[in-house]
Amino acid sequence: MADGNRVFVSPGVYTSEKDLTFVAQSVGVTTLGLVGEALKGPAFEPIFIQNYDDFTTRFGGTSPTTYVDSQIPKYELGYIAKSYLSQSNQLFVTRVLGLSGYDAGPSWSVQTIGSLDPTTFSGATTAYTSGTTRLPFYIPLTGSNATVGSEMFSNATLSTDFISTLPNSIKAHFGNGNAANPLLDWEETIYLNDGTSTTLKADLLSWASAIYGIASDLGSADVGTGKYLATGATYSSCTGSNPSNLVSATTPWYGGAIYQYGVIPTDYTNLATATTTNSLSATSSTTLYNRLSVDSETALTEFDYENDAWYYGLFDYTGSSTCCSGTTYSGVSYQLYATTATTGSCQQISTGSTTIGGTAFTVFSGYCAVDYVDFGNVKPYEDYDGMVVLTLRSRGLSTKASGGPVYEVTANTVSFDCTGGTYERVLEDPFASFGINARTTSGRDYSFKTSMSVTAKDYAASVFGVTPFDKQAVDVPLFVEEAYPTLLKDSWRKGKVRGLQCCLTYLPSARATTNTNTIAWYMHEWLTPETPYVVSELQGTDVFRLFKFVSISDGTTANREYKVSIINLSFERGEFDVIVRDFYDTDANPVVLEKYTRCSLDPTKVSFIGRKIGTSTGEFELKSKYTMLFLADGLLDGIYAGSLPCGFEGYRFRSYGNCPINPRLVYKTKYYTPGEVVYDPPFGTGTVNNATISGGDKISKVYLGISDSLGAGYDPDFFDHKGYVVPSNVCTATAGGEWSVITQGFHMDSGATVVVGGSGTYVNWSGTSLNGKSIFECGVTSFRKEPTLSTDPYKKLRARKFTLAPHGGFDGWDIYRKTRSNTDDYRMGLTGFLNGACVNTEFPTAKGDGSFKKLNTNEANTDYFAYLRGINEFSNPESVDINVFATPGIDYVDNLGLVNEAIDMVETDRADSLYVVTTPDYNMFVPNTTVSTNAVSPEEAVDNLEDSLIDSNYTATYYPWIQIRDAANNKQIYIPPTAEVMRNIALTDNISFPWFASAGYTRGLVNATKARKKLTLDERDTLYVGRLNPIATFSDTGPIIWGNKTLQIRESALDRINVRRLLLQTRKLISAVAVRLIFEQNDEIVRQQFLDLVNPILDSIRRDRGLTDFRVVLSNDPQEIDRNEMNGKIYIKPTRALEYIFVEFLITPTGASFEDI
Repeated sequence: MADGNRVFVSPGVYTSEKDLTFVAQSVGVTTLGLVGEALKGPAFEPIFIQNYDDFTTRFGGTSPTTYVDSQIPKYELGYIAKSYLSQSNQLFVTRVLGLSGYDAGPSWSVQTIGSLDPTTFSGATTAYTSGTTRLPFYIPLTGSNATVGSEMFSNATLSTDFISTLPNSIKAHFGNGNAANPLLDWEETIYLNDGTSTTLKADLLSWASAIYGIASDLGSADVGTGKYLATGATYSSCTGSNPSNLVSATTPWYGGAIYQYGVIPTDYTNLATATTTNSLSATSSTTLYNRLSVDSETALTEFDYENDAWYYGLFDYTGSSTCCSGTTYSGVSYQLYATTATTGSCQQISTGSTTIGGTAFTVFSGYCAVDYVDFGNVKPYEDYDGMVVLTLRSRGLSTKASGGPVYEVTANTVSFDCTGGTYERVLEDPFASFGINARTTSGRDYSFKTSMSVTAKDYAASVFGVTPFDKQAVDVPLFVEEAYPTLLKDSWRKGKVRGLQCCLTYLPSARATTNTNTIAWYMHEWLTPETPYVVSELQGTDVFRLFKFVSISDGTTANREYKVSIINLSFERGEFDVIVRDFYDTDANPVVLEKYTRCSLDPTKVSFIGRKIGTSTGEFELKSKYTMLFLADGLLDGIYAGSLPCGFEGYRFRSYGNCPINPRLVYKTKYYTPGEVVYDPPFGTGTVNNATISGGDKISKVYLGISDSLGAGYDPDFFDHKGYVVPSNVCTATAGGEWSVITQGFHMDSGATVVVGGSGTYVNWSGTSLNGKSIFECGVTSFRKEPTLSTDPYKKLRARKFTLAPHGGFDGWDIYRKTRSNTDDYRMGLTGFLNGACVNTEFPTAKGDGSFKKLNTNEANTDYFAYLRGINEFSNPESVDINVFATPGIDYVDNLGLVNEAIDMVETDRADSLYVVTTPDYNMFVPNTTVSTNAVSPEEAVDNLEDSLIDSNYTATYYPWIQIRDAANNKQIYIPPTAEVMRNIALTDNISFPWFASAGYTRGLVNATKARKKLTLDERDTLYVGRLNPIATFSDTGPIIWGNKTLQIRESALDRINVRRLLLQTRKLISAVAVRLIFEQNDEIVRQQFLDLVNPILDSIRRDRGLTDFRVVLSNDPQEIDRNEMNGKIYIKPTRALEYIFVEFLITPTGASFEDI
């Protein structure tokens, strides 16, 4: 025998001490079953939970969220679990998810403008001008005729702006290139994206100021001091003399100035320099300004920071007439310098006086030469041009009458605004603000200012919201379905993206059955997230699938629960480690949820990864709380026993039609060394190198593959389910087609680029977007054996690692519905169902368009059947052992059909549990509790119960609701008292027995701030007569359970909960021992054995005050014996709970003796 950790071997007398003066809480026998909604977790599977920490890991804890415009707590289940598990360690939870999905409706996607690709300059059409263009200019002087003014004209009467004479090749790159209205061109702001801006007009005036000045021979200190021609003077001499009409000048020489924009051929530059030198400066001094600081030698071959302003200032994007994306860039380079007005070698520059409209001007005039070079058919980066970075959806509402969603905006009436000085910058800065204009179906017009900058107040998610109900539809008719700011930032910083398209890609809703080009078909049931397949090292020219991770948790939230890092890959040992990390952690500070070390791909070893983690198909026991493995063909056969996981395939993604490019992940493919350029963005000044230089990656804080470290990144929205290809018949189909778009995966081996879609392992990918393309983005060196070179980036074991994450989980609920479609109207064939179903021979009165449909003989896809499926998970008592049951989220007023199904399951299928059902104490479908007439009085509550016709001694209910404090979310919330009822039932089983009432001061105290209603004695009487157990409020205790009734109508012992639980416990105990006699000989011996087993149980219950008496009688009927039966009857007298104490006080005379009374 053993006592604690002591083992007795030799005979003897042993003594010990044990302190019993403290209160020890015993482990009760209560086992609760819950069916409802949770923040996360497996769906439609009873999961055994032993403590609240386990519950939060599996199902996500508590949340005070209610359904939209209702009083129904969406996640009441979490509060019940938390309260109950404080007294018990036996809980089964079945999470419910949706079966219907939804039509996501019309969509409007924002796309990028790809930066021009310098490698395409070689194929561009380059045409030089046939000669120098000489243009006259006239500039009114200002400030006592001392400086060039703010206007520049092409004629002496100052009536035509100078821009009108510039070649169209130059004007086309400023504003709209409209020669009829040139002011729109040369005053158009040009952003250099370093915070500065200029205009063509300002630059031309700057050039004029440069050639207007005189550099005197008085010394360098006088250069640029402003010695100008006198008013009315004319100078045309090239002799170097000092004419008297010059002001403060003794030996004036006109300085030459050449303003260049972009790449100018050397011969043109030489010609201009020679002209200005010969004509203007006897000292052969000419100043050459390249306004955009373009290095002509490298401009056409490298994307150098010196080219930034040229690319952005003088190249225009040409849009496509069929797609919301462009096709080519066209650009120009040009130069300006002074030239002669007439034939000859002298420069003629003059000032003169003119009067216009009664105002006298001093005018500076002359001629400028313009040389230019055209660049056409320059391509943008094709993988970044038209890339979707934001998708908007219409808000809408699904009701019982509409069936599916009715949208605020249904047509292509949403537009992108990039006009004017307010929004035009977004064409060259994707994080600048832009406008979204929308017109609803009712004709209301909206305009919104927004951006892709996550730190800005006008960030799209902040302006529009991210769900159909997080903003009022009347104020904001659109919401953000997906956004990819991280991808956009990376593409922008790497010079791949220039700005945002000034248009939107519109796609229609899924129920518009004539439109197959849609991204709106989410009309299917819930899904489980999983990763792409993890693949082997490169073997020849191919890789092989090994396994994929499948989430234990189902639904949308599971997409952001965890990620997996495979680390310490060793070819020498054939081993690797797997760590399960929090989805939102960082590479620098990983949060490890689980770790599995020294895994292998050899199925004969204990270290086999399937054996260590567990598999989804049951070959190996599940060990993880987060993930399980789906093994590829051949892995269990040992074909890949000597391989290692070295990468993963890409992710299935939706197609946005024929033109847009789908978003992607930015993988980490290398470890940066100190001094390496990570980003060299093309939006600097052109004179400053704004590249991001790596200080060197610290390998222990960086992971390859999916990563948040420098040079990589990912957006959480990428991992969400993206719907399916719309089926040909939305009325009947419950599954859509797979998208043909697959993003590239990641592989550590640089040679894995040889693995292409349509061949080898991926021969079946010939119909995908990767057909003929490399399946992977790859690392920078080979990785097929143990690295030996000290310079190999994979030499260190800790450098051999990568991360991937699951995707594609889906809740299956209709996000456009404020509450669930689980009321009686949504049963098959009834009004709510028919309003969403298509008409057919079985449902000829249907009026819908496919939102609802029949799944099988007994089930449709409304939320009613989702909850019913969850309830039926507890119908087999042999697979799930419980003795109390609750269905948070439904009540017998609004969900009577489901409540009756639950009662029938508990009474008929199980016959071993007490069902606690919710009684509404308020109108459930109002947004707040400020209107007193929405409260349900005790009398009304009793009437509601009577109207339900419920008559069951397996069921109980309580009134009113209680207010609790959710400390985790710092909020007060009203919930049904079910949570505290279950806690007290567990407490009763711990400190007493199931046949004791869970009510009163000992076993009925309620941990709550208050009850929603403080009941009077008369109200408590009304409720108790009406079979509702009151939650009373007393001054010394606060809320307290003050009732013990079941919902049985007829008065009997079974109309009390403690008696019902007595019978449930007795039946369970006797069944547990009697089952051992099955298949024994049916004779007197077995009958005596039955009595020997049963009588002690009943006698024990009598001793523990559950019974006052009992008798067991067995039949000896020969016919029953011939039928292999043993029938018996157990007569019991249950002990009733004391509910009424009557005390009579007798007042006696002073001299009376109590013995005589």
